[in-house]
Amino acid sequence: MSKKRRHNRRPAIQQPQAQAEKKSNYLSSLLVPQEISIHAKSINDYKIAVALALDNSNPDRSPLGALYDNLLLDNHVASVIDSRILYSQRSPFKMIDDKGNENEELSWLLERSWFEELIRLVLFSKFQGTTLLELYETNAEGELATTTEIPQSHFNATKGLILKEPGATNGWQYKEGIFKNYYVQIGKDRDLGILERLAPMILAKKIGWGAWMDFIDKYGVPPLFITTDREDNSRLQQLYSSAMAFKSNSFLIGRGNEKFEVGSTHTGNSKDTFDVFIERANDEISKRILGGSSLTDQKTFVGSAQIQYRLAEDRYNADKIFFKNIFNSFIRPRLINLSPIYAPLQNHYFEWDNSEVRTADGVADLVVKLSQAGYVPDPEFVEQETGIKLLGLKENTIVKPQPEAEKKK
Repeated sequence: MSKKRRHNRRPAIQQPQAQAEKKSNYLSSLLVPQEISIHAKSINDYKIAVALALDNSNPDRSPLGALYDNLLLDNHVASVIDSRILYSQRSPFKMIDDKGNENEELSWLLERSWFEELIRLVLFSKFQGTTLLELYETNAEGELATTTEIPQSHFNATKGLILKEPGATNGWQYKEGIFKNYYVQIGKDRDLGILERLAPMILAKKIGWGAWMDFIDKYGVPPLFITTDREDNSRLQQLYSSAMAFKSNSFLIGRGNEKFEVGSTHTGNSKDTFDVFIERANDEISKRILGGSSLTDQKTFVGSAQIQYRLAEDRYNADKIFFKNIFNSFIRPRLINLSPIYAPLQNHYFEWDNSEVRTADGVADLVVKLSQAGYVPDPEFVEQETGIKLLGLKENTIVKPQPEAEKKK
């Protein structure tokens, strides 16, 4: 995969004659932050969060946002989502005119941190559902300074309101009026995203982790059993104190013929009881996000991984098309309205650069293959592509054909 192209010089884009009056009091700075909850989430929390988010009279996404934050603490979930988003973030792009010609100056204008964040937030809307972005703050040069996400808890998509604090019934209109050109809603009003479908599986996995930790806490170190024929309480107290000082683990003290037994799992291996379940949960999560589990399975075969990549590539390409449409339809007009520096975008459009980027090694291999086939490559082209100065061809140089690979018996 080729890296995004970087321009070595700053193009001569005309700067605005006078810096417009600096905007202040953009809405994201006026919001009252929501308290962060670190409590464990349950299936009941999931049901309540979905019900509140889809409430017809006054939807509230605060519990849903807290639930999604908790789900993203799962390393596997966060990793496969990153895999989807990073593919687009690392793909080359260009700004083109109506004839398909690239404008490198405008392409350079998008090579900024705010644009990287824009790609991430637009694509993440597929996972968290309705997402609201703020394109407001500019720097001294008139360029957009940052892409800001309005938290899920602080907007009501059905009413088109940005809320000062979670649960408020009044707020600022962002779909119309003076703020319309600075806020972009990604997704439909009642869209809850892929995480809503994955939540039961992820929560079940968390329960599995908790059960495993509880099992380790109870049985990781064998329990201590003490049996005595003494019936007096003073002796029992002595044994209790000794057991407490012996080790920090479970212990039982019995009298006479009392016996204690600890049951075992039917598999005879506690790891199989929990680890297999967690692996299955990870596989199901990978299938939903990447189309399969081969890309995240360390034991997968090369052939399976190649097939899996083709399945994942369909999702990668769909993500790129989704972002391109969002940018050209909603982001580009707002950038043009935001600052004169983006005025040239009026007649240009965003497009992913799918042209293949040749490396010096690749060109050298291609030259060898063409020479073996009897063709004579252009030395000027080879010098330009590889950066190696060609002084000529050695006399009596014969390019030997490569031997054919042995056929498999």
